[in-house]
Formats: sequence, structure tokens, C-alpha cells
Amino acid sequence: MYEIELSRNAAKYYSDLENNRARIINRCLQTISENPFYHLNIKKLHGEFEGSYRYRFGDLRIIYSVDKERKIIFIELIVPRGKAYR
Repeated sequence: MYEIELSRNAAKYYSDLENNRARIINRCLQTISENPFYHLNIKKLHGEFEGSYRYRFGDLRIIYSVDKERKIIFIELIVPRGKAYR
């Protein structure tokens, strides 16, 4: 299992969420920590985000990168779909 680490932006977005939405994100982060590479909602990103992954749930996106050696997942962004790739 991988350890989750949030960036400042991701932590701020997470702290401002309603309880229901936070519970959903907690489940998503649990899924990511168990296997950050393979899931129906996980996609490897290209272009500007080369080397990062995207986890999709509803209208939100979690953009993250993985350090395989240290077993850490760094959550870069938690944002609405329209703002994820700008």
C-alpha cells in the first residue's frame, strides 16, 4: 500500500469540501493508495502532465504522481473537470 501526500493546493481544496464530498474523496484516495496504476477511473497523462496520472470521479479529477521507490503518491491537484488541465 502506498502513502498519500497532498500538495498545498490539494490540501486546501480538500479542507474546504462538504462532509459528503470529503467521504467520497477519501474512498477514492483509498483506491489510489491500494493500486495507483490500474483502475477503471485511472488514466496515465501525456503532454504537459507527462508522468502523472488522473483519477476521475464524477465532475472532479485527482491529478497525482507516484514515487515507486519510496511508495508515496503525491496528490498534485483535486479540481473540477474543467479546470484540471489548464
